[in-house]
Amino acid sequence: MLTASTDFPMPIITPRLLLCQPVASDAKKYFDAVTESMNEITLWLPWAKHYPTMIQVMEYIKECNNNWITKNNSNFGLPLWIFEKNSSEFIGNIIIWNIAWDIPKFEFGYWCRTSQTKNGYITEAVNALTQYCFRQLGVKRIEIRCEINNTRAQLVPKRLGFDLDGILRNSTIAVSNGALTDTVLFSCIDPKNLPILDIK
Repeated sequence: MLTASTDFPMPIITPRLLLCQPVASDAKKYFDAVTESMNEITLWLPWAKHYPTMIQVMEYIKECNNNWITKNNSNFGLPLWIFEKNSSEFIGNIIIWNIAWDIPKFEFGYWCRTSQTKNGYITEAVNALTQYCFRQLGVKRIEIRCEINNTRAQLVPKRLGFDLDGILRNSTIAVSNGALTDTVLFSCIDPKNLPILDIK
């Protein structure tokens, strides 16, 4: 039975990527990726309104590690940093949050650094984490929610064969302008529908 005390064996390795929990030694890589990508991520991520400092990044890593220990999925959730396997370049972030242990059900959020978009890295990472959660942890449902205007984020679940559960009208506040907006809800309940991917 999946509970908050369940161990999540890491890292997750795919043909191109390494997914692992944040560590302080990679703080500069994360900082550089966020700084490079601010013009894009500030449109969709509420925490990206101001350029971070290295002190803030270190505090963020500390809170992330505490979340992983306690499986506290509030605030920053349970993040995994995505690295290109051969070069160790920081690619982006994928987050597990809104966990319902009784089902069990997870929700994913993600972002990719600007210079590495359109390479399929986030699609590969979401595929890997989805399969891992179903097969390794016994999760029964994965959800992805996107602002209706964030069409690029919606491409990821569409490419992976997630089901479109519907449009949640007037369900969230747009990060970019503070206006009321809709949310697109995708879900996966069967990993057999996912593209084949070698995962270790």
